Amino acid sequence: MRRSGELIQWNNKGGYGFVRDDTGRDYYVHISSIAGGRPRLGDSLEFATTTGRKGRLSAVDVTIASTNPTPRPATLREVKRPATGVSRYKLGLRTAAATLMTLLILWAIGTDRAPQWIGLLYAAMGAGSALLYRFDKLYALTGKYRVSETNLHVVDLCFGIIGGLAAQEVYRHKTVKPRFVATTWGIALLHTLGLAALAFGWLGALFGWVSG
Repeated sequence: MRRSGELIQWNNKGGYGFVRDDTGRDYYVHISSIAGGRPRLGDSLEFATTTGRKGRLSAVDVTIASTNPTPRPATLREVKRPATGVSRYKLGLRTAAATLMTLLILWAIGTDRAPQWIGLLYAAMGAGSALLYRFDKLYALTGKYRVSETNLHVVDLCFGIIGGLAAQEVYRHKTVKPRFVATTWGIALLHTLGLAALAFGWLGALFGWVSG
């Protein structure tokens, strides 16, 4: 079954982007799948769908139904605008996870089970992670150089996960690709368990049992 949608992201240099159908679902599209030349932001496309090798939904056999004479510039408002088909409940889980980790940090510091620099480290790295997600979203919309997924994961792993989850929620970015989402939640689980062990004194009990 063929679908129709609007080209919402396009990297003209790389020849790829994303088309959003009438239900709000986004599909990856490559120039090799498009007949009739290069598209522009805002063009209406007709396409068939398939699942790519990385597990993401892709548009194939694409034709340009109508062109947009004036491509829309990317704005911060566009970055924050949620897709119609994106579940706010699923996005809300990221806020809940970030909030839980923040509370665990505050509890650990308040009960003198963790030094204050732990909180400062999470805050600084979280801010850095959030900025990377913001820049990557803007770059995706304007067709510029992208921040690699590996770099995003490394910063999240190195105490930036709270800011990373918050940025995914705010910018509706990196919330669809299965492998990226799974890795993000793995990092979040690792930090949550570590902070819980720190906040409730499990680490001290464990070390005491081992030494005893």
